[in-house]
Amino acid sequence: MRFSPSPLLPLSPSSFRTWFAFGIILLIAAFFRFAGLAWDSGYLFHPDERKILLVVNELALPENLGQAFSPDSPLSPKFFAYGSLPIYLLKALSAFAPSTDFAVPWRDNQLVGLAILGRALSAIFDLGTIVFTFLLARRLYDARVGLIASACIVVTVLHIQIAHFYAVDTLLTMLVVATVFFAARYASSKNRRDEIAMAVAFGLALATKISAAPLVVPIVVAILRVREGEGERGRGGETQSVPLSRSPTLPLVLRSWVQQIRDARKPIAKILGIALAIFFITQPYILLDPIRAFGQIGTEMFVARGWLDYPYTRQYADTPPFIYQIAQSAIWGMGAPLGALAWIGSAIFFWQWWRTRKRALNGVKGLALSGVEGWRDGFILAWVLVYFLSIGGQYAKYLRYLLPLLPFLFLMSSVAISRITHHVLRFTLYVLLSCSLVAAFAYSTAFSSIYAREHPWIEISRWMYRNIPADAPLIIEHWDDQLPVSLRDETAQRTPLEYRTTVLPMYDADDAAKLETLVNALSANEYIVLATPRLFGTIPRLSERYPMSARYYRALFDGRLGFDLETHALNAPALNGIVIFSDPFTRAGLRDPIHSDAFVLNWGYADESFIVYDHPMPLIFKKVRALAPDELRHLLSSR
Repeated sequence: MRFSPSPLLPLSPSSFRTWFAFGIILLIAAFFRFAGLAWDSGYLFHPDERKILLVVNELALPENLGQAFSPDSPLSPKFFAYGSLPIYLLKALSAFAPSTDFAVPWRDNQLVGLAILGRALSAIFDLGTIVFTFLLARRLYDARVGLIASACIVVTVLHIQIAHFYAVDTLLTMLVVATVFFAARYASSKNRRDEIAMAVAFGLALATKISAAPLVVPIVVAILRVREGEGERGRGGETQSVPLSRSPTLPLVLRSWVQQIRDARKPIAKILGIALAIFFITQPYILLDPIRAFGQIGTEMFVARGWLDYPYTRQYADTPPFIYQIAQSAIWGMGAPLGALAWIGSAIFFWQWWRTRKRALNGVKGLALSGVEGWRDGFILAWVLVYFLSIGGQYAKYLRYLLPLLPFLFLMSSVAISRITHHVLRFTLYVLLSCSLVAAFAYSTAFSSIYAREHPWIEISRWMYRNIPADAPLIIEHWDDQLPVSLRDETAQRTPLEYRTTVLPMYDADDAAKLETLVNALSANEYIVLATPRLFGTIPRLSERYPMSARYYRALFDGRLGFDLETHALNAPALNGIVIFSDPFTRAGLRDPIHSDAFVLNWGYADESFIVYDHPMPLIFKKVRALAPDELRHLLSSR
């Protein structure tokens, strides 16, 4: 089996057939992304989105210029975990927020209207990602590659899901792809407008999230490409290169890179200057309130790296870097067939480039920037490798961190398949690609069905108000959403204040005081309410840190605590009666208490952040047998 870079079969980018196909792709994408934007019935269950909306709602114009430049200005978000661009953008467009009549616990329904507007913007941003991916692929390769890569994004579940939240990820991804696109145009056109567009897009990406910083690498690569072309013209088409008689070494390559970057320092500084100006214009309070801004940014970076211990990242203890993200994104983010195609195809793309590395050491050293084939591949890899290395080794491995990578994985896979010269093998791979797209479409359809049904927390809250008498004592957990939620039933407005709740501090250190807290709570309460697997999916895995708490969860799930599962709410992706189940129990070493009559496809553990916002699985346990306090102490203390 032989892979070799070869010219792609041309498909005219101006042909009606191409644009008609791309129009169909965008229509399908819009259907998946705009369907069910009110998926939480106005309760704002996504915590990051909720925080952004609350910040936006508090923004106001300052009374005078002095107040405007104050760190405590009403125009300052005072929130810098993310960039300020998404916050100011939503505020600027808030007049277009629709009116809503949801019966929600918010004092001002404006928040709900802002959420709907924000989610619509998020969907538009994701459509923008598809457009820029197509344009980038068409610019570097051809329209066929662009159509394939765009079609893959359309049916990628992770894109569909995150388009239903107004967080920062869809805007960030669109701006990342836009920056790379304008950099590619600038490298070939050397047009000043493309140069400015590249710098502006980079600045806006930084003002969305600081993790866009690795974009500086493909930008520098594009600048070096322009200078290489200028040098060739100045030398009559001759290039300076490493003599072929010499075997290029890593020090030689590095010295060449440093020298060329040094020679290009003026255009690089100009681009970065424009980008930083845009960054500070759209995020001014990072300069006006630097202590708070850099303090929050530093905290987020330390948490992501695992240097600060917060409960909401302990799920990632003992997860292998890079492998965890690849597996989770392949199975849950894209669906196994499309996920395998994306990652394996990208590996083949890298291998195809690597085989040309000796030629790559001529011209702009090491990134295959000499020659059209080598330059295109090295340019794409300049973003992919640097960004993946920057996030893949982090302690926190949220799936959304991969969103700015996925369009490039699909682009590289499409190119890799198109370059295979063996006709039978290439035909076979195109058949596999078609089957993968069909499977991904089915998975996307199944996943989108969750937005057409009632959110599980609302469903389980309604059950609680109907079946658990008022003033009943029940247990909930800290660091999790609290149930029931307030809602209006047939008779009156119902609130969680109707119940006597005990909050268990399960993330606190296991000690004698915590043991007594557990014993007293289990003795005094009739119900245990678990809103999500956040705690029971994590703590049993940390048995050395939480030996008693791990025993508590194991005893709860196998019935030894005297509580049995009374009910649960499951809103899993489903298609034609087939349910795709994410299993939080096996990984934690717990017995699965759920028995379903539906045909279930158990795909194993799904990353917590993938399930707890739009389709969590709340569980309610009811006491069926009262244990004496001494029995409980023995059960929780004995190994």
